[in-house]
Amino acid sequence: MHSFLKASATALALLSAASVSYAQEAGPRTLAPRTLSPAGSEAKTVPDVTPVAVKTISGGINVQSLDQVSTESLGVLSGRKAFPSTMWSGTDRPLVEAMLQKLPTRPSAPYLRILQRRLLLSAAQPPKGRSGEKSLLSLRAAKLAEMGQTQDVISLINSAPKDERNNDLAILETEALLLNNEISKACALAAANFAASQDSFWVKTMAFCRMLAKQKDQAMLSLSLLRESGDSDPTYYNLMDALNNGERGKVDHLADPKALDLALINANKAVLSKEVRASDDPIMLAFLTKAGDVQAIQKAVEHNIASVDFLRETFKRIQFNKEELTDSLSAAQNFEDPLKAQALLYQVSAKPKQLDVIRTETMSLAFELAKTNGTFFSIARLYRPMIKDVRRSIDLLWFAPKAMRALLAAGDWEAAKSWYLMLRNAAFTDSEAAKTWTAIRPLAVFAGFDVATEAVNQTLYGWWKAQPEKPTSFAKASHIFSIADGLGLNVADRLWLELMDGPTLPARQVPKAGIWVKMDKAAMAGRVGETVLMALQGLGHQNTAHMNSTFIRDVLFALRSVGLERDARALAVETALQAGF
Repeated sequence: MHSFLKASATALALLSAASVSYAQEAGPRTLAPRTLSPAGSEAKTVPDVTPVAVKTISGGINVQSLDQVSTESLGVLSGRKAFPSTMWSGTDRPLVEAMLQKLPTRPSAPYLRILQRRLLLSAAQPPKGRSGEKSLLSLRAAKLAEMGQTQDVISLINSAPKDERNNDLAILETEALLLNNEISKACALAAANFAASQDSFWVKTMAFCRMLAKQKDQAMLSLSLLRESGDSDPTYYNLMDALNNGERGKVDHLADPKALDLALINANKAVLSKEVRASDDPIMLAFLTKAGDVQAIQKAVEHNIASVDFLRETFKRIQFNKEELTDSLSAAQNFEDPLKAQALLYQVSAKPKQLDVIRTETMSLAFELAKTNGTFFSIARLYRPMIKDVRRSIDLLWFAPKAMRALLAAGDWEAAKSWYLMLRNAAFTDSEAAKTWTAIRPLAVFAGFDVATEAVNQTLYGWWKAQPEKPTSFAKASHIFSIADGLGLNVADRLWLELMDGPTLPARQVPKAGIWVKMDKAAMAGRVGETVLMALQGLGHQNTAHMNSTFIRDVLFALRSVGLERDARALAVETALQAGF
């Protein structure tokens, strides 16, 4: 392999950053810093990891000055958006390195993704201990790449001086540029690194760049030699062969999508199977979202990978007949395709000068359908501006709990509180409003709208007494009371006793051995980075509604123990919403 790479280096030495040029086709839209953004939106240099209008829940953490600056200490977040520079103090480096690589690529809740990105992007002194083969900066950038956060990868790598960037970082940056459809920059970077590295990645990338530059013979010669050396990468070679022959490639399986694969798919407009298009991989979701795949857009927005603007523009383009637009509520409920139903409801809701009575009805149905098919967070973000434009009145009391839930899910807690207060005030004189208030009140407590001890006691007891006597009520109560306890709220003994006397509940998902214990110990010792790292690892890809209630309680308690009170509240609210509250 080494002799081949040296021979290839000689054969391709003429290729330089200045010489790689070609007529680039207009490609899909590019990735924005925090999430995918549609064409026309401004890109920011430094990503904003705080959810929309989360002034009431963003972490208020101050970054201390670094005693010693090293490449591994670098980050792109500071001030209130970052964790403290001492967050790894007291944590062993081998543990951090191992757990960073095990972090979920697709965290189970939107705010967990925000929390994970903060962890990876914050500038901090590296933990003490013997380092592994890869630098801490490389491990952080690699995890961000797996999450589909290509602009984060570029921003983090660019925070390091050019003369301190190693081969790992160069590859990660090139892959991010390929995914961003910045092919010229990616090829220039490949040309600059090819001669100095023995990595086959550069050979493949240079061959791809040569193919686009119409230097097909040279490209295929280098690949022929690479194949003969034993390199196996069926998807890449099949797509390169198709590009060389002027054919559209076809991809039936792609379990582990790589940047070069996706760049090739884009270059020759390859046909993707249903299996590939159904992927939940963040990198593939980001790619398909830019390509306009409706199903992928919904998933990407739901998991906070893509901007809701993609979903909005997609819904606007779907066509409906006059009858469907006239009787939208009935039509939407009869559609087999949930995305088509949501698109119809959105178009009717977004109609200029639409009456609030119609708009709230269509939004209400949209939320109900979204809860059924697991798209509530994306639909909530879609309607957030519209809900804020609705004029609150006594006639819309029925809509208040729906608006509050959606606004909390969208991260706009201030607007959610306004709807909640309207409902609470009406509850003193309206019996129906009082029932609705009792049902929604625990969520308001978690968000901090009602914090007095007596109010908390009344909230939890009143909610429990209103529940029907069946096993599912006990399961839901176990979740709600555990969340409350994790937030440091008092849960009366009589409520715990009633759960103890109730039915045995089905087992829920628990983290792998050691994670729970390490998280609790880290929290007790005040080790911020390790606490967050273990909490994220423990929650993983699993929907929080399916996690063990006691573990959820301990996660919230651990976050609060290291000063992340507002982050704990954000997670508590999302956990309750995921559980269908």
